[in-house]
Amino acid sequence: MSSSHVPQHPAARPMTRWARSVQQAVIDRPERAVVCLDFDGTLAPIVERPEDARPLPAALDAVDALAGRIRCVAVVTGRPVRTVLDLGGLDRLAHAKRLRIFGQYGAERWDGATGEVTVPPVPEAVRAARRRIPELVDRAAAAGRQVEGVRLEDKGLAIGVHTRSCTDPDAALAALEPGLRALASELRLGVEPGRDVIELRASALTKGDVVRELVAGLDPAALAFCGDDRGDIAAFDAVRAWRDEEHPGAVVVSGSAEVPELAERADVLCDGPAGIAAWLGALVDGLCPR
Repeated sequence: MSSSHVPQHPAARPMTRWARSVQQAVIDRPERAVVCLDFDGTLAPIVERPEDARPLPAALDAVDALAGRIRCVAVVTGRPVRTVLDLGGLDRLAHAKRLRIFGQYGAERWDGATGEVTVPPVPEAVRAARRRIPELVDRAAAAGRQVEGVRLEDKGLAIGVHTRSCTDPDAALAALEPGLRALASELRLGVEPGRDVIELRASALTKGDVVRELVAGLDPAALAFCGDDRGDIAAFDAVRAWRDEEHPGAVVVSGSAEVPELAERADVLCDGPAGIAAWLGALVDGLCPR
């Protein structure tokens, strides 16, 4: 199937030649196209309580339609696989068998074709961090720091410390970060900063590792990664390295005021998750022009 019709949408703005190149390559060779997506801030809007996150209905519809037409749609996220399944309902989509989820930056897996979930055991270092982080928050509060509203998210292989519910999320994160980094160093855990969150995690895998694995295993003719936060930069870099060999690859950014520096990396700049849904929808429309 080949078409010169590449739909556009004002909420998803192509910024470079790679944007159009990838869209056309998806249309021309859908059987070898791979689209990867972050979850929070990309498919689902960022919310105060992580457990309240849900993908936009338009994004889910587009993911489902796209999964039925291209080689692979993969969700690559810092969330646990089971959390994404519970919140996103991806396993209930019509084309769920064509989906994959890489949770905890690839340490966890779900394959829609088999329904199997692969989750490593929880390391003792993460259990220790879960016990000690509340003490660290209490000490910061006793020292007069404005950390009321801090929420912990137990991901199994990682602990997320969220400050979005605090009066001043940036100040709360700045107050806690030195102690969290010291604790991570002591316990030999990695540190992953994000949008009003800092995460202590056991796995050293990055989203870039997942992208390289997919490239090696699927030999795509077109590749895109959609993300919104600093944790996605490794995946963006992997896409750019792959396209340095003149393969069609695009970095699709779900833009936000919190991480404005990602815009300069974008081949396609979207207005948040609604823009991502529009861009995915444009791919579907290109594959099935009206």
